[in-house]
This record gives sequence, C-alpha cells and structure tokens, in this order.
Amino acid sequence: MKKKRTVLLIVWLMLISCISACQRQGTLSMVSTSKAGVGYGVYVDEGYAYITNNDGVIVFDVHETDSPREVGRIQTSYYTPGIFVNSGWAYIASERGLVIADVSNPASPQQVGEYNSTGVAHRVCVDGSYAYIASSTGLEIVNIRNPNAPVKEAHLDGGEAWGVDIYEGIVYLAVPGNGLEVIDVSDPSSPQKIRTVSGTQSTWDVHIHQELAYVGCHDAGIRILSLSEKESPQIIGRYRDDDSGEALGVWGDGEHLYVADNFGVEVLDVKDPTNPFEIGEYGGVDGAHDIYVDGTFVYIAEGRKGLIILEFKENQGR
Repeated sequence: MKKKRTVLLIVWLMLISCISACQRQGTLSMVSTSKAGVGYGVYVDEGYAYITNNDGVIVFDVHETDSPREVGRIQTSYYTPGIFVNSGWAYIASERGLVIADVSNPASPQQVGEYNSTGVAHRVCVDGSYAYIASSTGLEIVNIRNPNAPVKEAHLDGGEAWGVDIYEGIVYLAVPGNGLEVIDVSDPSSPQKIRTVSGTQSTWDVHIHQELAYVGCHDAGIRILSLSEKESPQIIGRYRDDDSGEALGVWGDGEHLYVADNFGVEVLDVKDPTNPFEIGEYGGVDGAHDIYVDGTFVYIAEGRKGLIILEFKENQGR
C-alpha cells in the first residue's frame, strides 16, 4: 500500500509540473524581415539594428519593428562576422581585424579606424578602453582609447575562437575545439588563461547576464554556468532539443534563454537555471547565425533573409 501511495504521489507531482510548464508556454511570432545579404552578426542600440554581412554593416531604423528602414551602411567590402555597439561607436569584427566606426548618427556612419589582426576576427566585445576579439588565432586585445588609431595590447595564442564576453576582469572565450576558456584580463597587457571549463566542448557562443553564463555548444545544446566563483565557473544546467539544431547564438536575461540554431529560434524558461525547458519555438529560419534581444523583440542575423525580427509573448497562467 505504501509503495502504491508513493507512485501516486510521484505521478501527481509530475502532473502538477506539467500543468505549470504548460501555463508558462509562450508564442514566438514573425514581425518583419529585411534583406541584408547573408546576415552574420546583429546588435541593437537606441532603436537601430546593425547587421553584418559579406560586405560590411547595414544599419536599420527599427523604431517601428514591423517596418524596418535601411538608413546607413559601413562598407568594408569583406567578410564581417561580428559587431558590438557602445556609446556611439561600432566595433566590427572582420576577416582583416577590427574596424571602428562613428555611429553617433546611425544614418551617416563614418569609418574612422582599423586594426589588422593576426587572424580572422569572429566576434568582439568592449569593456572600458579595450576591445576583446575572438579570432581564428585565439584572443586578441586592442587598445581603443583613440578610435582613430587602435593598437594591439596583447594576443593570447590559442585555438580558433568564435564567441567572447567579459565579466569583472575575466574573459570567457568560446573555442569549439577546446571548450569555454576562462582568461584573466585584469591586466589587459598580460592576459592569463586560468582554465578550460570541462563539459563545454564545441562551445560556439557565450552571453553573460549577472552571475550566469549562457553557452551555446553548437550541436551539443546549451550549458548554463554559475559565475559565483568567476575563475571557476560550474555547469548548473543543460538543455538539448531533439531536432539536432546547432546552437550558434545565445542570449539570456535570467528569465528566458533565446537560442538561434540552423533550423529556427527557441525560447527556454530559465527562471530555475538548473532546469531549463522550452516554452516557445519559431521554425523556418535558414541559418540563424546570431541573436540579440531587446524587450519582447528578438533580432536574428539570418543566412537568407538578412534581418529577421520576431516577438515573444509569454502566456500568463490562469
């Protein structure tokens, strides 16, 4: 009899969990698309979306998300996979290195400086006076105090890196061949590799929100890491869907994790980071290379359409 009661209790708890999860389902719907060539990187700032492609950057006014307007271009004439925008400056990762453009007037962007890297720059993030580049030869650090003349600060040689983010003097570098690398850059002129996080092989992208790192591990799904010990991050959550989608871009905000893969876009509930589960999905995307989230809107750099804007609305439980 006791065994029967235990089984019934487990079934009841599973039912409650299922009902709760169903109540937290959401809707991810198309808002608009805009041609921008093969979209590789996306960044949104002050109502403007910046999309990188094989020729440079296209700037869209997205104040009206259902009708984006192209307002400017930064012409590099070569492959530009990543971009970071901050305080009126655009930092562009290209096959030649780092391009800096003045975008204080997004409708009239002006290229002002360039740094030739030792490898192909895939992604870039900026912290203070330094740009941190995930390149085909590891981590490159560029001094950007003078945007017109960026100069090399340091280079930490390593495997081909595809994603980068920084948190309190620590760079987290996505190196698919190795995993997520933890690098101390408290002295940007002398970066020191601390460790590679076990269980993060095939890592492709990383996005940090507060004390959590969201990591897209290509065809191995996602990992959620606690940064409470920032030099020794620990995996606390995992998720892998059943459609073999490649996690090429991730964006997390503590409540939701947005994942761009080669089949579409998924939204996970990560309020409990140890137990992520899917609550929304949008298919029909032909190679979602990068993702940026602003409020309820999800911006995708996509291989066929260029820029895709989706909107996510979470259903409220009754």
